[in-house]
Amino acid sequence: MVKYEHRLISLSKRGYIYFLEHCRVHLQNAVVAYTQSENGTFKSYNIPSINTSILMLGEGTSITRDAVMKLTDSGTLLMFVGGSGTPLHATSDLSFNVISPASEYRPTEYMQAWSNIFFNEEKRLSAAKLFMKFRIENIKYFYKKLDFIKEMNINELDYISLLEEFSTTINKLNNTNLLLSSEALFTKKLYKLFSRKINFNNFTREHAKNSKETDFDIANSFLDHGNYLFYGLGAITLHGLGISYAFALLHGKTRRGALVFDVADLIKDSLCLPYSFYATNEGYNDKDFRSGLIELIHKEKILDRLFEQVKSTAIEDYNA
Repeated sequence: MVKYEHRLISLSKRGYIYFLEHCRVHLQNAVVAYTQSENGTFKSYNIPSINTSILMLGEGTSITRDAVMKLTDSGTLLMFVGGSGTPLHATSDLSFNVISPASEYRPTEYMQAWSNIFFNEEKRLSAAKLFMKFRIENIKYFYKKLDFIKEMNINELDYISLLEEFSTTINKLNNTNLLLSSEALFTKKLYKLFSRKINFNNFTREHAKNSKETDFDIANSFLDHGNYLFYGLGAITLHGLGISYAFALLHGKTRRGALVFDVADLIKDSLCLPYSFYATNEGYNDKDFRSGLIELIHKEKILDRLFEQVKSTAIEDYNA
């Protein structure tokens, strides 16, 4: 198998994710920078584009053509988002709302292996089950490790039976629609577990409610916010491996960018879901939540984990 080599830092190894608001992104002395007003004075700050995996531009931002070209040369993904990081607005990519650098040098081996999976229903189901197994492994690992989960008085007895039940169910199912339904039910049980730990006994998941009137609204807002961030990580992973966003395992063959959602689901329950409830209980604002979640992503090397799990799924021998 041909090795994929590139002079740039691998996307999975990059140290920065930027979210900017109310500023102008431009090229300054051949370096990407952003300028914003601080107490009536305009100040500029450099963006280390070659070590940045994704740049999210929020409200009140603009970007110059030269800056986009430099980001492209650096292999940095670009997203246009709403206030506080959600929702995604960019539409330049027809399969998912992220602007990927134009490059004819994406690796080919993983896309070719993935297409072999996608067009074979049995292999597609097996790969989807492998994704679910990785998801369970991630939950087991992070729920035991992360301090903020311990602070919520979550212990292994609270969730181990849920994971075992889900694992048993996965092995029995014989089509992706049933697997997707089972996955949705499993996630609802996790919502219930964490909401009860902070006395949100009647919590209901509501997507894109766009309200902060109650603690329930704030938790839902954090879940939306964090999920979009993980969609960005999914897009980075697939872009770096050269796999089409359209070749989904679970989220439907015709849904735009569906594989991005599949990849994000590998890790969302492990970090975003529990951290959203924790941040709500601690009284975090959007900035606190976002910075805390991004810090976890870097500290726990989430991109490395996603790259390895997607690569493993691509090269798995489904004929064995």
